[in-house]
Amino acid sequence: MSRHKFRHRNRYPARRYLIPLTAASLAALVLLLQAAGVSRYLEQTFAHWGSELSLGFLNPVSPLDVPATDSPTMALPDWESGDLWESIESDDSSAALPDTESNRVPQSANTQAVTITGGGSKYDPNQVYIKNLTDYVIDTSKLLAAKHSVSIQKDDPDLPQVLIVHTHGTEAYTQHGNDQYTASGSYRTLDSTQNVLRVGEEIAQILNNRGIGTVHSTQLHDYPSYSGAYNRALSDIKAWLKKYPSIQLVIDVHRDALMEGNTVYKTIAKVDGSNCAQLMLVTGTDGGNLSHPNWKQNATFQVQLHHALNTAHPSIMRPMSFRAGRYNQHMTTGSMLVEVGTCGNTLQEALTAARLFANGLANLLL
Repeated sequence: MSRHKFRHRNRYPARRYLIPLTAASLAALVLLLQAAGVSRYLEQTFAHWGSELSLGFLNPVSPLDVPATDSPTMALPDWESGDLWESIESDDSSAALPDTESNRVPQSANTQAVTITGGGSKYDPNQVYIKNLTDYVIDTSKLLAAKHSVSIQKDDPDLPQVLIVHTHGTEAYTQHGNDQYTASGSYRTLDSTQNVLRVGEEIAQILNNRGIGTVHSTQLHDYPSYSGAYNRALSDIKAWLKKYPSIQLVIDVHRDALMEGNTVYKTIAKVDGSNCAQLMLVTGTDGGNLSHPNWKQNATFQVQLHHALNTAHPSIMRPMSFRAGRYNQHMTTGSMLVEVGTCGNTLQEALTAARLFANGLANLLL
């Protein structure tokens, strides 16, 4: 059966007129709740729904049926993650919404290990599982067969090929063993040896050691203000690209946040008998009506990277998340956003995943 690779489905023609009004109304309601002193929990709930409506979908958190056994391979509902609840592009009306993640994460929580594959009992690591939150049809088999457009120059330190940035650089992990920090928020810290900057540094070191020139921005774009972090990150990316026009890939390194009630979930894959945090690629499109003309090229490269990593290390990849927002991925055709574990993971589990990610990326590029 023949299908167009990226056929737009206009299933809800009235949505373009109704959604902006609804999102604006909910944002106004959030402000009224603040003025009335209503609990922060209700405030973040309406903030979440408003930002989802502004993107054209509504998928509230639903209860999970999670077995007590450790790390089952299962297809869990991939509810919207904490660090993606902020408006993806901060030039819309929801930019002033509060930092919903730090309001949601329980201060005293139980941690549950899960493996999210998207395939359930029929999971096949050779398949690319996706969660498509756009109005496009995504044919991953055609993307796997296509030739990606990313080309790098090796072994020239004066011509960096990769830039690593962190839109939400203060994101941190569960404190464990020697990995302790002073928190700047819930599962956040300014300590660059304990937050995702440490994960980004690990990726940068490995790529440089493999002969792929890599630079690492250590600017914090989510502190002291969380709202508008993507705009600040975009300015940072533009400055680096101006300094080094040779850059082909921009990797925005995050960590996710998954929780239900007082349970925080850590995503786990078993690699060589050891626990490793799972990875997830978040793929931006032009579905949010912001310019991203080459998103299909970005998607091609990301699908092939996902496939390469998952075939080498089965279950290390969570389903790819295709989104309406662009996540600053319009700057280069090699741009991507990768979630390394969740707030329930330890830093060491995240670093193990980061090493596998960096070497898998290098193998694909070289």
